[in-house]
Formats: sequence, structure tokens, C-alpha cells
Amino acid sequence: MPLPANKGGHQVMKSKIWLLLLASLAILVLPLPAPALAMALGVSPGKMEFSVRPGGIQMQTLQVVNQAGVSSQFQVYVEGEHKEWFKIAPSEFILDAQGTGDVEITLAPPLTAKPQDYEFAICVISLPAGSGLRLGAGVKVPTHVELTELPLMAIPLPLMAIPWWIVSLTAVLVIMVTGLIILWRWKKRYV
Repeated sequence: MPLPANKGGHQVMKSKIWLLLLASLAILVLPLPAPALAMALGVSPGKMEFSVRPGGIQMQTLQVVNQAGVSSQFQVYVEGEHKEWFKIAPSEFILDAQGTGDVEITLAPPLTAKPQDYEFAICVISLPAGSGLRLGAGVKVPTHVELTELPLMAIPLPLMAIPWWIVSLTAVLVIMVTGLIILWRWKKRYV
């Protein structure tokens, strides 16, 4: 036997569906704060490339743009295994609305660094100026570092095949002969 139709329950179900659809639409249409913050800064270049020898120094400029309608505080730092190779100046600064600023990125790997390719990220974070609120937007600039070989390591293999004791003996002989020539000239002048 079929159940009698419940017309009042049908209306309640219909209104719940409309309420659910309106709530879903409101979530999709209302702007969320995160995309607005993500659009508040820009950087140039979008990727950085360094090529330097161990013990060398290379400097590049990163331009930061405040695309927000208000002044913002910026912080710049490096992520990666050897982040201590980098010096950033300034690492913190404030830019006016629509303002730009240059950041000097200096790479100085130690002489003992292994010649190879390294990957880093230079991070730029925008925070509301003068606010205790620590919510902001950020950009990671992919940074490729190629440490090239030292000149000594670039010597062709046949020269590197000479035993160390022959090189040492040759250096000692050159020093001794130079000393004897200087002594002979000195003795000839003053004796």
C-alpha cells in the first residue's frame, strides 16, 4: 500500500536545497583575503642565475614591487642548504603603495665549496606595515647557482699527472738559483 504524500515535508526539503545552493554560491562569489594578499607584491627577475668560482663574489639586484594600495613591510631571506653563502641588503624594508625597491643579493661561496650546481629560493614576504598581524603574502624566486671549477682544477690532465715531488723539487731549485744570482750580484757590487 503506497504511503500518503507529505506536501509539507516536500516544501521543507525544497527550501533546504535552495539554502544550500545559496550558501555554496556565496562561498564561490565572496572574495577571500588570501588571493588579495598574494597579489600585493611582485618581483623581477622571476628567476635568478649565479655562476661563480668557490671563494668568488657575485652580486645581482632583485626588484621588489608593492602592488598593494597601502604601504607594506617586506622581508627577504634565502632558503637552501648553504644559505649562509648569501648576503641580502636590505633584508627588511617598507615600501609605499605602488612603490618599488631594489635588494642587493650577494653570493660569496667559501673557497672550500664543491664545484657543482646548487638550488636555492630567495623568499620575499609582504606584511602590513606597522601591524601586529603577521599574515602576509610571499613569493619564492627560484635561484640556480653554478659553482665553476677553480683554475687549478681546470689544468689539463697531462700536467696534473706530474708527481708532487718533481713539482716541489723544481720549485726549490728555482728559489735556490734565484737566491744565488742575487747573492752573486750583491757580492760583485760591494766587494
